[in-house]
Amino acid sequence: MERAYREDELLDAMIIDSEGYVYGKVEKVNINEGEIFLLAYEGKPDVKTVVDMASLKDELLKGVKKPFSSKIRRIPPWEILADNIRKELGLGLDEQLDDKHYLEYAERMGVTITRVKATVERKEQKGIVSLNEIKTIRTSVIGKEKGTRIIKVILLTEPKEAAFRKIPIQEKVPYQTTEAIKDKLVLDSEGNALGFVDSVVLFQGMLGIRVYVSKQSDQVSLSLLIQHLEGSGQPDVAALVRKHLMDPKSHRYTVEREELEDFMRQRKLTFKVPEKITSQGNREFVADIPWNAVYKIKDVVLLKSTLTDLRSKGYI
Repeated sequence: MERAYREDELLDAMIIDSEGYVYGKVEKVNINEGEIFLLAYEGKPDVKTVVDMASLKDELLKGVKKPFSSKIRRIPPWEILADNIRKELGLGLDEQLDDKHYLEYAERMGVTITRVKATVERKEQKGIVSLNEIKTIRTSVIGKEKGTRIIKVILLTEPKEAAFRKIPIQEKVPYQTTEAIKDKLVLDSEGNALGFVDSVVLFQGMLGIRVYVSKQSDQVSLSLLIQHLEGSGQPDVAALVRKHLMDPKSHRYTVEREELEDFMRQRKLTFKVPEKITSQGNREFVADIPWNAVYKIKDVVLLKSTLTDLRSKGYI
């Protein structure tokens, strides 16, 4: 039986056309009388000046004075700071604080507010997708240990993005090199994710693709990341990475991608981590797929068969 999805479960799902091109991601589900469709968006990089909230909170914590009663009760400084903010802003004792509260409090206290340049994602509306254009909707969990990822996919019945880009339909799938298809997402005919392309492999008489999933988060070289950020005109972000993530005393010069992504979210930073500075030694190979089982290779790899069929033939 086909699974049903709430609107919030579809947000940011990848919309992939019948040729394997990514049309966009789901921004909203519109339900009107007699008409239901998805609003799609594309993420565009945009450099903005933002408040360095982590540094601001660190600065505010430095100014926290512990009353004698808090020392006896062992109240942590961040709780004292939160109470001070609520009192100053006239908030309730249990009201949750967000970045705006910390920023307003800092302005009232005359604390210096540091701003940095950061690359953030700007959403641009792409178009609409009607229900009759959708072939399947799938949510897959792939990966091992810390490398687990949730992949949300909406497969379309028509070459919507190919038409948008004015790319002619290609019936045959020509052989391609590992470099050309490395790390592309691999989906079965129903939109279930298998993993990502590791390499091109050789079967008897034909080529194929080897598919992998991550066993744990990739390790990112901090020194190379800092060089990349400085070279791409983001010295402020590079300084943040050096200050908060690199620790020469403990000889820490790499960081797990998961920790780096958490660091980026906390500071509202968005930047692309180049593949060449990421160590990808922690992979588990899950399938070898012959070329004649491949349906399309574009932004993603689409297969001709379902996961069940591939397992029955011994490919998975």
